Amino acid sequence: MKKIILLLAISISACITSCKSDDDGAGPMETQDKFIGVWKITQEFEDGVEETVDACELLDVLTVTADQNFTTTAHVMENGSCVMIDDPFQGTWENLGDNVYKITPDRDQAEAIEATITFSGNTMTTVINDEDGEFIQILTRI
Repeated sequence: MKKIILLLAISISACITSCKSDDDGAGPMETQDKFIGVWKITQEFEDGVEETVDACELLDVLTVTADQNFTTTAHVMENGSCVMIDDPFQGTWENLGDNVYKITPDRDQAEAIEATITFSGNTMTTVINDEDGEFIQILTRI
């Protein structure tokens, strides 16, 4: 569950791109949160120790949209085969500033989490600290 929530948190990450409001460049610039995009897990760490990301988890996709929603397509191993979970994990996200994002799953009894998310090129690093320790996911934009 923590991995799914972290993946969602990563979905909430922001990406900044610029676009002109008019053709002559005299107008204000709009920015887009770097978190918006489609992401895949590449690495995970729990309390500083790298965890194995299995081939099935590598198929998981986090989609973060500009309307502050996210959807995670997750996979599980069943009878020796990797299958997609029929019920996608989804919810909303909010950029709280200073690289902190609030991720709120739509599922019953799933609590909102706050994650520190940083971006470098096409890579997003999400850090969650809670009573269980520190969990880090590194995702790549696809």
